[in-house]
Amino acid sequence: MSTQDQQQESGFTLIEVMVVVAIIGILVAVAVPQYQDYIARSRIVEGMNLSSSAKLAVTEAFASRGTVPMDDATHGSFTFVPTRSVKLIEITPSGAIAIDFQNNVAPENKNTLHLIPTNDPDANVPKAIDLSKPEGSTWAGGWSCRSTETNLLSQLLPSECRITK
Repeated sequence: MSTQDQQQESGFTLIEVMVVVAIIGILVAVAVPQYQDYIARSRIVEGMNLSSSAKLAVTEAFASRGTVPMDDATHGSFTFVPTRSVKLIEITPSGAIAIDFQNNVAPENKNTLHLIPTNDPDANVPKAIDLSKPEGSTWAGGWSCRSTETNLLSQLLPSECRITK
């Protein structure tokens, strides 16, 4: 017997390599969209965190001036500089806070999250209070991100902001 006959070939067959490549392809096809949604959700939370100074401005204006248009009452006490994820944070006359996200987070016209002043922040669909009108005088300082005016895709919303049916 020659030494060539005794040597055994080692390595992977073409079929084994193709099976491994197919498994990796399936894992990537599932993992990449999940990862992209995870990143987008973290950017939504960033916008909610950046809105804390706007919530403070509204709360202070309401405590000191009562029921007045909140966009005027907070003028000068709140400013926002756009970030890579958040395009605009705006205080509306009713005291609600609109957070507009950049197009890299959510598609145009589906990129706004509303934080609303409410006395029942834990309700599935809380009733927004208009702080510029007399009925807003009973506001206890609660906020909710479960607004019907929010137009973000539901898979991008943090779980505490989703309206369940």
